[in-house]
Amino acid sequence: MKRYIIFSIITLFTCLVTKAQIIVTGTVVDAENEPLIGVNILEEGTTNGNITDINGRYSITVANANSKLSYSYISYKTVTQTVGNRKVINVTLQEDSETLQEVVVVGFGVQKKSDLTSSISSVKGKEIRSMNVSNATESLQGKVAGVTIVGAGNPGGQPKVMIRGFSTINLTTDPLYVVDGVPMSEGINFLNPNEIESIEVLKDASASAIYGSRASNGVIMVTTRKGVEGKPSFYLDANYGIQQMKNPYDMASACEYANILNTANHQSGYPEPFDNPDQYIGKTTNWWGAGIREFTPSFNVSMGVQGGTEKNKYSVSLNYSQQDPFYEKGGYKRFTARVTNDYKFNKYFSAGFTLNPRYENWGNPTNWADFNRIDPITPIYKPEEELTGTENEYSIYSRSPSTVWNPVATVARWKQHNVSYALSSSAYLEIRPIKDLVIRSQASVEIDSRISDDFSPDFVIDPANEFQTNNSITRNSPVYRNWSVQNTLTYLKTFADKHNFTAMVGNTFEEWNSTTLWGSYDKMPNNSDPLQELDAGTINPRTGGNLSTTSLLSYLGRITYNYADKYYLTATYRVDGSSKFMDKNKWASFPSASVAWRISNETFMEGVKSVVNSLKLRAGWGRVGNQNLPSGVYMSQLGQDYYVLGDNMVNTVYPSVVKNSDVKWETVEDFNFGLDYGLFDNRLSGSFEYYVKNTRDMLFLKAYPSYSGYPGDAKIWTNVGSMRSKGFEMSMSYNDQWGDFTLGATLNLTTFNVEMTELTGDKDPLYGNGERTKTVQGDEPGYFYGYVTDGLFQNQTELNRHTNNEGKFLQPNAKVGDIRFKDLNGDGKLDAYDRTKIGSPWADVTMGLNLNFGWKNFDLVANFYASIGNDLVNENIKELYNTSGAGGKTNKVSGLGEMAWHGEGTSNYVPRLSVEDHNENFAKFSSFYVEDGSYLRLKNLQLGYTFKNIPMIKKLRLYVAGQNLFTITNFTGVEPEVSGSVTSFGFAGWTYPVQRVYSVGANITF
Repeated sequence: MKRYIIFSIITLFTCLVTKAQIIVTGTVVDAENEPLIGVNILEEGTTNGNITDINGRYSITVANANSKLSYSYISYKTVTQTVGNRKVINVTLQEDSETLQEVVVVGFGVQKKSDLTSSISSVKGKEIRSMNVSNATESLQGKVAGVTIVGAGNPGGQPKVMIRGFSTINLTTDPLYVVDGVPMSEGINFLNPNEIESIEVLKDASASAIYGSRASNGVIMVTTRKGVEGKPSFYLDANYGIQQMKNPYDMASACEYANILNTANHQSGYPEPFDNPDQYIGKTTNWWGAGIREFTPSFNVSMGVQGGTEKNKYSVSLNYSQQDPFYEKGGYKRFTARVTNDYKFNKYFSAGFTLNPRYENWGNPTNWADFNRIDPITPIYKPEEELTGTENEYSIYSRSPSTVWNPVATVARWKQHNVSYALSSSAYLEIRPIKDLVIRSQASVEIDSRISDDFSPDFVIDPANEFQTNNSITRNSPVYRNWSVQNTLTYLKTFADKHNFTAMVGNTFEEWNSTTLWGSYDKMPNNSDPLQELDAGTINPRTGGNLSTTSLLSYLGRITYNYADKYYLTATYRVDGSSKFMDKNKWASFPSASVAWRISNETFMEGVKSVVNSLKLRAGWGRVGNQNLPSGVYMSQLGQDYYVLGDNMVNTVYPSVVKNSDVKWETVEDFNFGLDYGLFDNRLSGSFEYYVKNTRDMLFLKAYPSYSGYPGDAKIWTNVGSMRSKGFEMSMSYNDQWGDFTLGATLNLTTFNVEMTELTGDKDPLYGNGERTKTVQGDEPGYFYGYVTDGLFQNQTELNRHTNNEGKFLQPNAKVGDIRFKDLNGDGKLDAYDRTKIGSPWADVTMGLNLNFGWKNFDLVANFYASIGNDLVNENIKELYNTSGAGGKTNKVSGLGEMAWHGEGTSNYVPRLSVEDHNENFAKFSSFYVEDGSYLRLKNLQLGYTFKNIPMIKKLRLYVAGQNLFTITNFTGVEPEVSGSVTSFGFAGWTYPVQRVYSVGANITF
């Protein structure tokens, strides 16, 4: 009986306990709503626990409603939840910035972000993918301090990228791009932004010196998506956009145009060309509407799968991009695939490979400006009475008296086709023979075969001015082949728990090969498509071809050391040998060193640890080089040309480049000082940096002296001088969360100042853009150089006073309403010696503001970019406001009659209308053309909503977005976002404008 009672009590107690137990399920995600795998869930006070699966889901049985569950994960803040009456508990974990050790990619390795001693900025793939662009570098605009990016409006165009301004005035200013450890020969236009995991920008020489002679313009390192351990995860990202091309100018109607030209002729004493301008009311030819589409589509889709096991990880992606132009012809298409596989054989050996085949198709007409420039009176097509019936399809268009060729006809004749078939591939083998030692070998090959066809049909619109007697075909087939081998040995060791040491040595070999073959023929039997081939040509055969090979052999090493996570040292050394130089200058060394002091880890900072979470002081020095000049400059080169002698075309050669066996590297020496901080539980973080760059032995292609006996256009490569640039960078971020609302804001600011410290021995100035820019010792390169204006002559009295000490007119051909130019040197005459610095294309400050908000399932991203303090040359003024000379009959901006001077006090800017320009109002390059180029642009605005708990779908996010939605600027030209070479920077003419884009898209993971 006693045993029965005891058994009954135990049974009853067990039933009560079982009844009290609760099964809790849920999902654990991060701040981006991505599931977290392997999160520890523990019932506090017990050993009862579980972990989340690949989808972030979990299930756990707890004792009762009073139980507390602890959710912990590496680098995330632990969360505790009381069960209560809930059976489903979903948890969002936030990153713990105190323990989070973000890893960034550096040259030939990785480092903890907290251990960096150099200036390196990192942008994650999510930020890159938030903008719907075909080129990933454009999405960096405004996101990285010290990086200037000028967008390209044309389909498939590559943005202009400059890191901390420029360090050369004649060679390319483009940075080196490194994709998954492989230096690329060109940019990253071949990469779909969806394939990118992160981008690191190496800004100072202490970071980039490991790339030696290729790093003087900085380095952009791209890490692409790789396989991950776990079940296959599929994703699909797609967006469809509408690009808007608005006419940047309100052009004159046919009636207004006739009145403007009548006024110009009347004020010049000539008969008015139009008897009755009112006859053109309502008869304006809509050239813009006939040739330019206001709305055009763009489309991007990317799909892929990632997955694998502990030993074998894989990823496969397919990507397609299409961007249509605002013409009826042309555009850009790109199809890419990417396959990666990483396999771990055992604890000693691992290997992997990447394959990236791609296809690109591009080409666009380039005459969009002519749809505004051509007069609005001429009809598009010839009247029927002028047609004879013998014209071909390209000869039925009208001829304009404005000298502008019929733009509709030009687009109709446009037949250009460019394609590229390319493959990039790389493979690596990694050996770990002993603990802490890694031996890695990586080989890569890139092949790019291109075909460019250009067919020009024969036509006759005007037998005197607008015609082509014979049709012609040209085909160019360049092939580019590049390969590289990299071998590194890395040893990592920690001694006594405080001494952290890494040493890396290695060598690389790179070779670039290109072959070109081209041919052309004239006079095919007709313009039909089947006959647009070289074999169909009958006269004037022309062919050409060449082979080029350059190579680079390098040896490199790096040592990093830190003591107790307080004191850091990094030193690198690289030696490069280039085939571009003779033996005595073939080799150059590129050392660097940087140190850091993590002040926040000192014991005396313990009292303020709750406020100052991170504080690090950095300093770095290094040398990098520039060898981006053509190969074989130590040899004299011959140029090729064709001349017509009688009825024959003769192939000729001439000395074009004179050898210089003493030519050597450009060298850039860089100093960098930085302060990184994190405050208030790292909600507020950022950095301050100051840098100085000194460029020596600058490479420049100069004209060879005429007394040498060589032709007048012969050139010679030589090292001409030195330059110093310096600037300040600031980056500040604030991130916080209040309940369901999250906020992130990042502001970055960059200044850049540059000075030529030395020119050639004779100190002759360097001119550019037809002597409209000048570079002299002691000033910034490429400043605008011209005459200074002083308003307009408002009356005869002002004109009569504009004399020298002898009473002679400084501008004897001027009339009232003309521009008054200043005699700056006071010599009593106005000539070329009165030209001076009239503006600078270089901004005082560039800024980026990036905002992101989240509320429950909604997210909002806004990106702004600003350039402040730079000037631009509005070259369109010469046509839009000018009624004289060859461009006098092109169409004018609407309202010019009122804008131009037409009586005292009516204008002090736009001179009088005239068909003559004896005063050279427009012929003289002057401050009349220079405008404030500052602007603020909303680059990107995106609103998204994420759906949860959809069967078989891990994530579904839908969004709407707009790019380049508005621009605030005083610049009156087409586009304030312009680029160019250093000595031609800031000239804004009929620049292909950056377009406004409205898009919708979806991100799906399942």
